[in-house]
Amino acid sequence: MLLLFSCSSKKGPTVSPDEYLKLNQQHSTKHKACIHHRTQVLEQPITETEEAELDDELYFFLRNEKKAISYMDHFDLTKFTLRENQLENEAIINACVLKRHPKYVQCDTLMPAFKFFRGLIYGMNQYGWKKDTIFKAKTITLAYLDHVARSDSSLMDILLANDLLMRLTQEGYVSETLYNDTILFRAEGEKTYKELNKQMKKLGKKEVTCEDVASFYANERIKVKELSQQFLVLLSKIK
Repeated sequence: MLLLFSCSSKKGPTVSPDEYLKLNQQHSTKHKACIHHRTQVLEQPITETEEAELDDELYFFLRNEKKAISYMDHFDLTKFTLRENQLENEAIINACVLKRHPKYVQCDTLMPAFKFFRGLIYGMNQYGWKKDTIFKAKTITLAYLDHVARSDSSLMDILLANDLLMRLTQEGYVSETLYNDTILFRAEGEKTYKELNKQMKKLGKKEVTCEDVASFYANERIKVKELSQQFLVLLSKIK
């Protein structure tokens, strides 16, 4: 929840207003690589069906096994910029930036990655792929979930990662005894989301200061890190 309220400041920003731009420039090579990876690897093999009757049939991975393996082989966690995005977001908050520079570009992979793995899990279960292919798919999925948890990125990143783990347990690709744990984790995550959303609505009813936004953001970061650690514990139980 990155808040960009129209706000006033009593104490002033704690970092330079252009700090996020400096960081963005430092990260520009990674952002460009991430955007290329998103468009050419994450999005290319996925077909989205908005009118699907079943939740599992919203996203379809490329069925052709040889081509599917090629996309999996090109999947690269080093191309994600979850940590870089977070550093820039923090600079935006601490500088009380109300309007981002037109040249500012981040690489958002939240939904593209979620759809990629939703489609991949469906393919593992429905396409009759070879065992080696299914093992490869499971391996990169778990690697992605671990990467999200260790990145302390955002509440939505961790909630969607848990959704993917829940689907792996439902299909028996990891220990089914973890299913109840994923349900409990989802409940905890949704509770946190509702609490933060309630706080945000309360802030929206007053003249919000930069300090208010910074305080909200700091609280959100604490919650995200707590949930990330809990999710790592879940992943450690996988056999």
